[in-house]
Amino acid sequence: MIMERMGLQRNRCKAFEQRVDALFVASTAYLIQSEDRRVAILCYRGTQPEDVISTLADADVAPERLSIDLDGTEHYVHAGFYRNMRVTRYLVIEALDRAVKGQSILPEDGDDAGEKLQKLYITGHSLGGAMAALMAVVLVKEPAYAHIADKLEAVYTFGQPLIGDAGFARACEQAVDNRGVHVLRDRLLRYVYSRDAVPHLPPRPVGRYAPFGREFRYEKAMSPVNVAFSRLSDAVDELASLPGDILETMSELLQGPQPSSAGPAYGSIGRDALRVGCFLPKQALRFMGAAARWATSVPSQLPEGWHERTGAARSGSMQNLSGFTLVAPLAFFAVRLNLTRTLPFKYSFDDHMPTHYISRLAPSGVLSEFGDVR
Repeated sequence: MIMERMGLQRNRCKAFEQRVDALFVASTAYLIQSEDRRVAILCYRGTQPEDVISTLADADVAPERLSIDLDGTEHYVHAGFYRNMRVTRYLVIEALDRAVKGQSILPEDGDDAGEKLQKLYITGHSLGGAMAALMAVVLVKEPAYAHIADKLEAVYTFGQPLIGDAGFARACEQAVDNRGVHVLRDRLLRYVYSRDAVPHLPPRPVGRYAPFGREFRYEKAMSPVNVAFSRLSDAVDELASLPGDILETMSELLQGPQPSSAGPAYGSIGRDALRVGCFLPKQALRFMGAAARWATSVPSQLPEGWHERTGAARSGSMQNLSGFTLVAPLAFFAVRLNLTRTLPFKYSFDDHMPTHYISRLAPSGVLSEFGDVR
């Protein structure tokens, strides 16, 4: 019904849903096929606010080994996202196989052949975005799905959380499909609305997750008061991250391989003390340098709208748990009050709401999901 309102008349739509509470599985996907059968859109549903199992799937951050070969190296991804994608994968693949043959995705329509699938798009919001990205990885690198991957035109995710570490992200961006196309680097578009907290999850204390693909972030215009608040918010976040950075790096120094420069005469305790002693002054200098930048730098003001972020400017893991447990929830309630509505908290759960993405990305002059002309 919604797709018809937006111009895709007489489409075919098939829903795939699997739920296993004990495994934290609440997976739903929708496959839409155009009337002429040349275009298909695979949509993954995001986290349902009232669904505890769906939320627990987001929280199941224990890494799970990816079952496909990306670059000859084992990679691990977010277990909850991966499990929810896999549980409906074969049902989706079966329907896509029909589309590639020119058949209707609905078996009840029969096996009459029409136009074959030419363009496949995958999309999703939040948890659905994570499943969409993982499904794209599977299609691109699983040889048995090459006939479907050849039709994959692009992947669009909205408020998508991170799904793997830096090694996994690099392998995805280096991966090419049978056409020689870097789909996961050039055609995976990750949209982030303003201060949406979810694209920065899981937080760094949980694991070193990293983004891949192209990222577009919606920037809001800020008043001088909001600019000052933004600088203060960033400074507090950096300060809150410092103890964790110190503890994490000290743990790596103490547990990592022993440097030969320390020499055997020091012994293990002496080597560890030497390495920690060299590390602490560096951390102090780093913090003082950051404080100087906070005091003298002027935040760049981009025009309001969508802007592409590249390299380190993309949305990576939030540095500490306070962003998830304190800042983002506080921002969610602050937006409900007129006095604090426009304050740019570093992270916000309110900015994760699908309505923000729909309203900011909708082109003018076309029908909305409600049937209105924008």
